[in-house]
Amino acid sequence: MLVLPGLLVSLGLRYRGFDALALSPALSVGVIVIASTLSPFVNVRFNVLPVAVVAVVLAAVAWFASRSRRGHATVFKPGTWVRIVPFAAAALALIVISARVIQTIGDPEHFSQTYDAVFHLNSVKYALDTGNASSLTIGNMTGGGFYPAGWNAVATLVATTFGLDVPVAVNVTSIVIAAVFWPLSCLLLARWVVGRSPAATISAGIACASLGAFPLLMMDFGVLYPNLLSISVLPGSIALAAAITRVSPGWVPRDLPSWLALALSLSGLVVAHPTTFMAWLTWTAPMTAVLAWKIVKQRRMNAQRLAKPLAGFIAYSVVFLALWIVLRPPSDASFWGPYHTVPQSLGEAIVFSPLDSPPAWLVAPVALVGVWACVKSFRYRWVGGAFLIFTVLFVVVSGFPISRLRNLLTGVWYNDSFRIAALLPVVAVVLAAVGVEWICHKSAFFGKVRKSFTSRSFGSAVRPALRLPVRAAALLVIVAAAVYLGQLGAVDKEVEQASSKYAIAADSPLVSTDELAVFKRLHNDVPQNAVLIGNPYTGASLSYALGDRKSAQLHILSYVSPGLQEIYDHLGAVSQDPAVCKAVKSEHAYYVLDFGLLEVHGGNHTPAGLMYLDQNPGVKLIDSQGSAKVYQITACGAG
Repeated sequence: MLVLPGLLVSLGLRYRGFDALALSPALSVGVIVIASTLSPFVNVRFNVLPVAVVAVVLAAVAWFASRSRRGHATVFKPGTWVRIVPFAAAALALIVISARVIQTIGDPEHFSQTYDAVFHLNSVKYALDTGNASSLTIGNMTGGGFYPAGWNAVATLVATTFGLDVPVAVNVTSIVIAAVFWPLSCLLLARWVVGRSPAATISAGIACASLGAFPLLMMDFGVLYPNLLSISVLPGSIALAAAITRVSPGWVPRDLPSWLALALSLSGLVVAHPTTFMAWLTWTAPMTAVLAWKIVKQRRMNAQRLAKPLAGFIAYSVVFLALWIVLRPPSDASFWGPYHTVPQSLGEAIVFSPLDSPPAWLVAPVALVGVWACVKSFRYRWVGGAFLIFTVLFVVVSGFPISRLRNLLTGVWYNDSFRIAALLPVVAVVLAAVGVEWICHKSAFFGKVRKSFTSRSFGSAVRPALRLPVRAAALLVIVAAAVYLGQLGAVDKEVEQASSKYAIAADSPLVSTDELAVFKRLHNDVPQNAVLIGNPYTGASLSYALGDRKSAQLHILSYVSPGLQEIYDHLGAVSQDPAVCKAVKSEHAYYVLDFGLLEVHGGNHTPAGLMYLDQNPGVKLIDSQGSAKVYQITACGAG
């Protein structure tokens, strides 16, 4: 369902076969973002209907605009084996990644026990209640303005289409993003960089499932669901840029439909998360440098002939620098310090195992061969440039002390080591594909192995009818061994770490088993239109997403009105102070959740008015389980 909108558009653009399918995730996000943004303007609730309408309209426009393209698949018709390989690689990655994500989440109704989970889960509930998942308005939930709500729209679409509860919808969305969007996008990029090589394609499929830094890290830290979505479709946008800048193989189309596909994919990418759009822009830097070099070399320094390309390069540089300066989060949100020393950060980046993760024993060796191939072959030099750039960025953010230079280079990503670490796997997957292709065609030993494996003499001792099954069995053994090796170390550790964030226990940092049970019973004692007061750091704000009763703060950092602040400060005096009852009535907040002192980050933010509620004569206990309690404010009359 999440792939179909983009697939309609990619087919309309005359992409065919695996390319049409692999482009679908990036285009689908663009379609969903446009539909969610336009729905409020035409007074239509956001659901599958506006998404379908936008997809059909864009597909029709794409078909008309692409009528000059005769179907790029006709330029080269690979054999059946070559056509099947990318689908098989995508299926393999889907199985491996989905199994790991399900292992991480555990039960379908589990949810991330992290700081940002409060906003993300409540935002989906808010979109379901209002019928509005637009980036222009969803920030109103917390008293803010524009918020890049690409992920929120995708998760809301899943919830509305299948009638799922918020946690289940979020988990289904995570599985689709990680196990479908990410592998398809990676395989598209690998094929549009290396070519249709079966070995490189299979290696890219295995590599994208063999790195701990993505997608699992974004389900662990944060939780950064928007980054999970945006990075999963980033390779598709990179592939389109590579086609347009002519650094991809000649059979990849680079005409008007390619530009249209890029425009739609970027509209989704920038709303999924602007920092990942900046990562895409960073990838275009080495592409543009290689393109400029080719133009200069071909035109032999003729000033008149170089005028237009030079003007284009200057315009690109100005736009790049302007966006780099402007499109970044506020400085007070970019407070993260270094994680390691420079030498350790450099070592982690080189072996694609950031943030104390074990080395990627499968991917790192072939990726480093890919780096060597980038040095030796001009064709891949831009990929080497991307590896150099993102290595430098990670070393700076993880190893450099807080400074103006560090903020200039990495402030785009909140100066956060985790966010930049999650970008390294995109480089790693491409380098792995390049490395395997280089090994297969440049290594004499592996060249002999490949020839003997495909020659008629292979398995000469075996009856002719069994030679193909023997070859297939040998290939399956190799692939199975690679998949197994890829799951060791970094992926195993990340699954272990991330799964602890989804477990619901008596001492869970955000919502414990007792607190969840109280949420499930809120409908018994708390009216539908009531507003609950509680310390949001304890998970009380999730009464909205998990208990269907609205909290006064739907995010930990939501706007606090003067009336709410009065309650926070002086609820203890509600029986004596008329100002408190006035605030209670204005906020329609007659119920209080007391989830104790355990906070998601271990701090202490309990407002003075919410302390010692069991000794407050103006409130009455109406439900409890363990240390989780629900009070009704009785001193101010009926709510």
